[in-house]
Amino acid sequence: MNETFLKVPDMSCGHCVATVENALEQVPGVEGVEVSLDTKVVRVSHFGTMDPYALSEAIQSVGFTPELDG
Repeated sequence: MNETFLKVPDMSCGHCVATVENALEQVPGVEGVEVSLDTKVVRVSHFGTMDPYALSEAIQSVGFTPELDG
């Protein structure tokens, strides 16, 4: 299992977390999503390679601004 990390600094509440989780779970190939509101970091689990820009687009589509987090 591989992981991709993104920062979403404009998340501010539990509803934001749920919205981001739901958006990412719709991306083909995503196996799991964990979001930390404290650190504003999202961990996406997936098999094989994942286009980080597809993840970014999913987050942007629900109104948030992601940053790739090496």
